[in-house]
Amino acid sequence: MNSKTPLTQPAKQEDIKPASFDYKDWREYFIISTLRITSVVGIAIIAISFSTASVTDRILFLSLYLVLLVITLSNTSYTIRAFLLLFIIFTVGVNSILAWGPWLDGSIFFMAFITMSALLFDEHIDVITLLISIFTFAVVGTLQQMGIHKFLADGVPATTPIDWISYTINFSTLSIILIVAINQFKKKFTQVFQDIQNTLKTLATERDQLENKVLERTLDLEARAMQLRSAAIISRTVAELQNISELMESTTKLTAEQFGYYHTGLYLLDKQKKTAFLQASSSDDAKELIGQGFRIEPDRRNIINLAIQTKNPQITSDADKASFISDTNFPLTRSRMVLPLTVRNNVIGILDIHSEQPQAFNAQDAEILQTLADLVAISIDNVDLINETKNLVQQLEASKSNQIHEIWTKFTSRRQPAYQYTPAGVRPIFSNNAQQSEDGLRVPLILHGQNIGNITLKRKNSTVIWSERERILVEKVASQVALALENNRLVDETQKNALRDQVIANISARIRKNLDVESVLRIATSELRQALDLKEAEISIGGSQTENNIFRKNTDTF
Repeated sequence: MNSKTPLTQPAKQEDIKPASFDYKDWREYFIISTLRITSVVGIAIIAISFSTASVTDRILFLSLYLVLLVITLSNTSYTIRAFLLLFIIFTVGVNSILAWGPWLDGSIFFMAFITMSALLFDEHIDVITLLISIFTFAVVGTLQQMGIHKFLADGVPATTPIDWISYTINFSTLSIILIVAINQFKKKFTQVFQDIQNTLKTLATERDQLENKVLERTLDLEARAMQLRSAAIISRTVAELQNISELMESTTKLTAEQFGYYHTGLYLLDKQKKTAFLQASSSDDAKELIGQGFRIEPDRRNIINLAIQTKNPQITSDADKASFISDTNFPLTRSRMVLPLTVRNNVIGILDIHSEQPQAFNAQDAEILQTLADLVAISIDNVDLINETKNLVQQLEASKSNQIHEIWTKFTSRRQPAYQYTPAGVRPIFSNNAQQSEDGLRVPLILHGQNIGNITLKRKNSTVIWSERERILVEKVASQVALALENNRLVDETQKNALRDQVIANISARIRKNLDVESVLRIATSELRQALDLKEAEISIGGSQTENNIFRKNTDTF
């Protein structure tokens, strides 16, 4: 369809972003959670170890805890928080190594140092922290073996180079395994979430496509529903009209208005289907062409000829240069559809629709509008039948009226029955002179439009005027009297016809009983004389008397 009433587009649901996983965001949340937990737990650790710790350890732990609180509570960047957290863990581990050597919990802090670096950074920081840890072990072990450094805690067993080498190898092995495991986990974890993101994006895309299809289908259904409503309005209006000119004019006007078309014309074909005559048009310019006819050439490019021959809708557009033929009377036409008006498989005309929009018509439009065209064709045919029936009824009424006039003329020519009511009673009138008086109320006896008599009424007081109510009452009585007279005449005529048929049947029955010619003639003449109350009846057979071939048989004279 082309320019029509805008459809209300249903509100599209807001786009819902698919759930996504950002590793950087997760690390932000992770480090903040870790810092908060460490800040709470650190208070308890400092409180427990504060009484047994040395002054140096106390100053160190309090300093580190203050740094921890600063990076936890302040709005610091992720990188500074991560490096300071690693520094705190590393410092605690170094202090433990310096105090207890490889025998206590120093390895735990260094393992945490490597683990956190692997979780918080991607740029091989975990390998660097491993190397820093190994370098720290080597420096502390060398200083201790050279006697430059002694363990700060009391009762710590002495160490040998083998102890430090074994400790470093074990720590390195576990750290490498841990680094590889964490990196593999991060890789797979990232890959899985990337696949999930891609899947969610695909689902979101498919959902958007489905929503667009549903939206398009909804809009299309709304458009079809509007077309059907428009077709129903036109059909209902057209079906109520019984004037064929108004019917065709309303069809073209309503079709153009309801569907928003540039021009709609209705043509009727002659009996030979060679010429189409424009009967109605929706556009003012084309109204001047009403009544003009044009030849329907048997050309395959002529869509009017194709519509008539195939009895199917034909669509053309200016996009199809091969089949589109421009019409100088409609210069704005860019799309055109011709619908045959078919009744009982017979094309009686066409509905020609023009649009100024390119490719404005499709198969669904043609299906709906063809249904409308069929209804219009049926309405036109019904109006024609109604008009023919009315003409036939008028002819029958005229013939009946003439027949009634002749019958009652003959009837009243033989006798002129009239009766008059007087104070002395009812008496017949043998002369119509009394009926010619203009005094009183005179009402004709009308039968099928023919005047067969009159009713004349006179008041005792001639000065009293007859009221309209009294006049109507007398007219109704007159109509009933006319019907009663006609019924009585018909009954009388029927009885006469029955009596005549009975006489014929009796004569025929008596004649058939005899096989002799003379007997047949004698009986026939006798029955005719008696039936018709004749003076004489004669039946002659044979040629002329001059040829002596005449004989007169069974003359019955009275």
